[in-house]
Amino acid sequence: MNKRKILFIASALDGSTINQGISGGEVRLAEIIKAFIKNNWEVHFLANKNNNIFCEHFNLNNVINHNFNIQYNNTRFWFIKFTLKVLFTLPESLKDFKGNIYTANEQLYDVIPAVKLKLNNSNIWTAIVHWLPPYKFWQRKKSNWYNSLIFMLAEMISILLIKYLADKSLAVSNSTRNQLLKIGFSKNKVIAVECGVDFGLITQISKKKSRKEFDAVFIKRIQAVKGVFDLIDIWKLVLKKIPNVKLAIIGGSIDNSLLINEIRKEKLYNNISFFGPIIDFKKKIQILLSSKLFILPSYEENWAIVIGEAMACKIPVLAYGLHELIDVWKNNFFPIKVGNKGEFARTIIRYLGNEKLRISQADIGYKYIQQFDWKKIAEREVKIIQSL
Repeated sequence: MNKRKILFIASALDGSTINQGISGGEVRLAEIIKAFIKNNWEVHFLANKNNNIFCEHFNLNNVINHNFNIQYNNTRFWFIKFTLKVLFTLPESLKDFKGNIYTANEQLYDVIPAVKLKLNNSNIWTAIVHWLPPYKFWQRKKSNWYNSLIFMLAEMISILLIKYLADKSLAVSNSTRNQLLKIGFSKNKVIAVECGVDFGLITQISKKKSRKEFDAVFIKRIQAVKGVFDLIDIWKLVLKKIPNVKLAIIGGSIDNSLLINEIRKEKLYNNISFFGPIIDFKKKIQILLSSKLFILPSYEENWAIVIGEAMACKIPVLAYGLHELIDVWKNNFFPIKVGNKGEFARTIIRYLGNEKLRISQADIGYKYIQQFDWKKIAEREVKIIQSL
């Protein structure tokens, strides 16, 4: 009996840049690939280049790799050039591919190859949709209007192609599913799926007791839209009330140098430790374990896997109260009015001054996260695709 085939598409991925940071979407992709390998599927993987480095990092064995090998610079508008190049090319090794297709996200450069393979060879296409940008693009916070306009237009094209051509859409959260239904997606074609944590590994790392070296930790992409500059303002307000508190920042992206300059300008180098991206999962978890709070003043999120990792480490979570986060995490984190830096600082001060409150909030989150184990979540996704 021949194995069933599946092609995972993450067109822009370059495994050689993994040391610059790993996104939640990439973690999710790796976990889903693992599940298909475990279920004895023939797994193909289309990325830009150096797929093997990505596969080695996540221990993904027996994967058949395909590449675009497109050169581009990682600037704010790189994706425009990259998408145009993807539009006119497809690896020769995939011209006759016949099986299932799985796009890792709703970006146009992932959707275009799927559309080509769907129309040429009648393949079964499952499309992941993580997040939809606001159609009133000028209302998008912490982003230039022209960036937001270009991003929104590209997303609109992608979503339309997914709506009419994908066999199944997997929305990463009920909030995203509801958004898709509002714009006319068929209920039968959209399923809400989840993200998870490696609960077993985190539990194992947590057995070694950690000294609370940091008062708070932030882990996210270093970009204005993720609230990293709100973070600096918030921490300055905390320092006015509690001198010598220490913040750890983990992440990397296009605003790294701006963040470093801001820390220097405000003379916060004794109070903020910027680690950059950390790809060693154990090291990241150890820093979480050595922190009293996890804080996330982000303006755009869908699931935010790192919130779950913080909960699994028994760390209380404070974040801007985005409706997407409330939909996923319910009342298991402390929501703060979006953009209210003063309230955020006051909440941090209150939690740092009350150990019982921290323990109580941490216990609530810890109980909640136990249902979100990657193995169960990925296995469900395999079953959904097997049924198509």
